Amino acid sequence: MALAFTTTLLPDHKGNTRPKAVGDEYVVDALIDVTSHVAAGATINASDLGLTSIHCVTICGSEGANAHVPSILTSATGTYASSTTFKLMFTALDGTNATVANDGDPACAVRIRAWGLI
Repeated sequence: MALAFTTTLLPDHKGNTRPKAVGDEYVVDALIDVTSHVAAGATINASDLGLTSIHCVTICGSEGANAHVPSILTSATGTYASSTTFKLMFTALDGTNATVANDGDPACAVRIRAWGLI
C-alpha cells in the first residue's frame, strides 16, 4: 500500500510560513493532507516542515475524517518515530477501533504545530 500526503506550511499573523524562534527552538504550523492511509502510520519528516529535528508535535485540529480520529504515535517512553520524523495514525471509530490500513479510506487533513531545530 502506498502512502500519499501533502504538507502546507501555514502563515502566521505576519504571513510568514518559515519556522520562527521560540526561546531556543523553532515552531512551525502546518496542514498535512493525508490522501492515502497505511496501517503503520503516515511518516512525516522534519524536512517537510523546514526543520532538521523535531522535539514536540501537537494536533491542533482535523477535518474530513468523521469516522476516524488522528493521533501522533509515541513509544511507551514518549519518543516519536525518530528525532527527525513522527507518525500520524488514524483510528477507525466503527466499533473495531482498528488502525486505518487501506488506501480506500477518505482523505483527512490534520493541522499540527511542531517545535524543533532548523
